[in-house]
Amino acid sequence: MSKHKIIFVPGLASDGRLWQPVIDPLSDIVESTIARCSGKSITDFADEILADAPDGFVIAGISMGGYVALEVALRGDTRLAGVALLNTNARPASTLQLQRSTALLEDARRGLFDAVAGKLAETVAGGKVEVAAFAAAMARRLGCDGYLRQQQAVLNRPDQRSLLPQIAVPTLVIAGDDDRICPPSLANEIARSVPGAELEIFPCGHLSTVEVPEMVSASLRDWLSRRIEARA
Repeated sequence: MSKHKIIFVPGLASDGRLWQPVIDPLSDIVESTIARCSGKSITDFADEILADAPDGFVIAGISMGGYVALEVALRGDTRLAGVALLNTNARPASTLQLQRSTALLEDARRGLFDAVAGKLAETVAGGKVEVAAFAAAMARRLGCDGYLRQQQAVLNRPDQRSLLPQIAVPTLVIAGDDDRICPPSLANEIARSVPGAELEIFPCGHLSTVEVPEMVSASLRDWLSRRIEARA
C-alpha cells in the first residue's frame, strides 16, 4: 500500500522540529509535509494547506496546529481522510490568555522578543529544562515577525465547539495528563463532540511529540492502520 500523506501543523512559534521525533519512526508508512502557517489568521493557515493538499490526505496538528487542523476538518473538503488533534482545544482564547499574550505581544513589539521567546518556551515546557531550550530555539528561529503573526492568529481564533459534530472523518485526539495549557478535559470535550472520535491521554505536558514521541507515533500508526486504511 502507498504511504499515508500527512500534513503536520506545528504549534505557536515552532517548526517542523516539533514533529520530527514522531515523523522519523513513521517514515516507513508516512509521506510527510510540514505546514508553513505564513498567513495572519487560522483561516489563512487553513487556506494555505488546502491550496496544495493532495487527495486522501490526513492532517495532524498540535496546539496552534490543532486549531488549524480543526478549521481544515470543518471545511468538509472531500480530499481529507482523517484528522489528528494533539494538545489542543476547540475554545476561543480565554480572558486570562488574552491578557497574558497581549502583554507578550507588547514586549515583542518593544524589541524584547528574545525574552518573550524564553517566556513562551518556559510556559509550554511545564518546568522541563531541555524541552524549554528546544522550544526557545524554535521560537527564535521563527523570529519576531512570525511570532507576532501567529500569536495574533491564536488570540483571534473562533469558538469551534458547536461545529464539532459536523466533522465526518476519522478523528484522533491526544492529550497530556500534565498539560497545563490544554488539559485533558478540553481534549475530552472534542472527543465527545466529534462522531466516532478516539481519545488517548499520555503521561506528558503540552509538547507530547517531544516528551513522549514513541507513544504518539505508536498511537498514530495504530490509528492509521485501523481507521484510515480501512476507510480507504
